[in-house]
This record gives sequence, structure tokens and C-alpha cells, in this order.
Amino acid sequence: MDIVLDTVCTFDKVVNQFLAEYCEIGEDLRITDDELFHEFRQYWLQVTHDDHYPALLGQFRVYLTEHGYRSSSGKHPEWYGLTLRKR
Repeated sequence: MDIVLDTVCTFDKVVNQFLAEYCEIGEDLRITDDELFHEFRQYWLQVTHDDHYPALLGQFRVYLTEHGYRSSSGKHPEWYGLTLRKR
């Protein structure tokens, strides 16, 4: 059980860091799920060196939804209220 809790804490921490470092938050912003997840996955690999995390895309989507981000439905969803920072 401690391992599961540690994994969840690590996942939450990495997502929070990603959002803080790579994303802009704002009412009128939006981004495709593919674009956002692609950047998150690259960040995840850089930070954790873990390319076998189970259901990374699904967990990422659940995290965003649980933290108040909305998305469109369908085959190619968009996330509302955030986008990637310009680099």
C-alpha cells in the first residue's frame, strides 16, 4: 500500500510541476489532448526516467479532470483553460 501511495504522490507532484513550469492557465485558453500529452510525456520521461508507468495518458486525463480542467469529448479532445507556454 505504501508503494501505491508513493506512486500516486509522485505522479501528482510531477503533474503539478509540469503545469507550473510548462503551462499557462486562463479562461480563454485551449489545447489539443495530443499536444498537451505529448509534452507531458516528454517531461515525465525526463523527470522520472520511467517509460513503463501504467496508463499514463488515462491517469493524466483523470488528474486534469479532478483538478477542474474541462475537455471536449470525441476522438480528438481539447482541454479548456490551459495551454503550453511559448518557448
